[in-house]
Amino acid sequence: MNVLGITDSFTSGAAVVRDGEIVAAVNEERLDRNKMSMGFPRLSIAEVLRISQLEARQIDVVAVATNNLFWRAECLPYNDPYRESDARGAMRDRFLSLGGTLSRVAGNSTLARKTYYGLKTVLTGERRKQVHEELKRLFGITAPVNFIDHHVCHVASAYFTSGFERATVITHDGAGDSKCSRVVLAENGEFTHLKALDSYDSVGNYYAYITHLCGYKAHKHEGKITGLAAYGEPEYLDILKQFVAWNGDRIRNTGKAFDHSAIRKLEKALPDNFSAENLSASIQLLLEQSVASFCDHWVRKTGVQDVALAGGVFANVKLNERVHELDSVRNLFVHPGMGDEGLAVGAALFEHKRLRGYVRRPVIGDVYLGAGYTKDAVAQAIQGADGFRELELHDSLERTAAQMLADGKVIARSAGRMEYGPRALGNRTIMYQTTDATVNKWLNERLSRTEFMPFAPVTLWEERESCYKDLAGAEDSARFMTITFNCTDQMRRQSPAVVHVDGTARPQLIRREDNPSYYDILAEYRKITGIPSLINTSFNMHEEPIVNTPEEAVRAFQHSKLDALILEDRILVPA
Repeated sequence: MNVLGITDSFTSGAAVVRDGEIVAAVNEERLDRNKMSMGFPRLSIAEVLRISQLEARQIDVVAVATNNLFWRAECLPYNDPYRESDARGAMRDRFLSLGGTLSRVAGNSTLARKTYYGLKTVLTGERRKQVHEELKRLFGITAPVNFIDHHVCHVASAYFTSGFERATVITHDGAGDSKCSRVVLAENGEFTHLKALDSYDSVGNYYAYITHLCGYKAHKHEGKITGLAAYGEPEYLDILKQFVAWNGDRIRNTGKAFDHSAIRKLEKALPDNFSAENLSASIQLLLEQSVASFCDHWVRKTGVQDVALAGGVFANVKLNERVHELDSVRNLFVHPGMGDEGLAVGAALFEHKRLRGYVRRPVIGDVYLGAGYTKDAVAQAIQGADGFRELELHDSLERTAAQMLADGKVIARSAGRMEYGPRALGNRTIMYQTTDATVNKWLNERLSRTEFMPFAPVTLWEERESCYKDLAGAEDSARFMTITFNCTDQMRRQSPAVVHVDGTARPQLIRREDNPSYYDILAEYRKITGIPSLINTSFNMHEEPIVNTPEEAVRAFQHSKLDALILEDRILVPA
């Protein structure tokens, strides 16, 4: 059975699940080059069909994530809803503004919220018809189309890739189908819904409001707040607790505010000259305390200690560490595409199980689910481009690259199939040694980035215990760089460039079976230096998505002043 999954929400995309296996998953941003691109993902649909070698007639069913969403025929670049107005998304923006107004007038009124959600259902109804029509018009797909609840898609993405037969599955995000969270007991492929939180009560939205107040783009730059938090003190925690309360069983929006009205209330409550570092530390601590308390309560309630997480809030790697540390949690799996970029995968997995039944599968092996490129495609990308030359290899590519890294060179790698999810995991990656504590300043400047998190390390799987503390139960999450750990003294001493000021790091643990050539570069580097880790940061231009094609890799290499580019089986260096 072939299931096409689609998401047309933030970071839209498509996936194909064949007989229960994910064979392709691509997000529109990697193809149209607009970060967090949102709308009907026509490029992604075409791409996953191409990768899967499927024709329209071979699609048995289409699974579309999210029931109620405003229709966008064309994918549009992300726009900060608190900074920019976008005429093309005017109805959505006006509707959010209405929600803010209602929150000021009606506060926590259940009736007001039901009215709001009912109106949204009516206003978004056109989308169901349009999705059918576009699939037929653009691709000739006439298979049945089913729409699936937003958070059920998050649940499915986490559970069906976790390897757990029985799990407590928890989702958290800003909003989706009127909810910001679901708790599900998943057993043998069946979901028992235990708790749902209204999107009005989203602590993730408050994190976005603080991101905006600190001068960054809400729903896009929350990672900067996570990094900045380590430099501050939670001076404003008591102020923020006036807006968000929790008791384990649930999290509540006690600020009686939403969207722009919440931002205005926060501005009034905070001092005029607030410290961005301290405000970041405050919202990070509030997030960790509230969500960890919620998770702890429901894991104890189910008695099932294997926990799977998804939803944009769980892109927060420090929060995930806090959940992993709970005594109630034994094993923790964070889905690699935890945000809306994973909804297409979740929708397809859910629909396949619904139609064909449950077969337990091991934890997902890797997420190299995008396109790969032939030698001819590489040759064409190089042809006509200038400013570099191909290095003549007198040894294996892996040993040559390892020696260059040991000599202090910065190397980009674009090889194999592109990664699914927000993290670069070796195939569209920039590598450098972890010994230079000044690298965060000069390499970020070279790449035109403003970051407060240090670069993340890739570490040999076999050396994980010598580098990180308290890994047990979260090793699979660490294969996808979705959680932080406290570093050992050895790691702090050998690899200061990837250890944050709070003593943690967000590793990718690499096994040879997941990516042989990438693994071998690191293994050879360890033979030379004795150090089992390298910097792994995404290969992209500033404010652009991770590179996809060989042409994009060559262009980024030409502009980023790096020392070398591994392009499939070639190494390019400046001329």
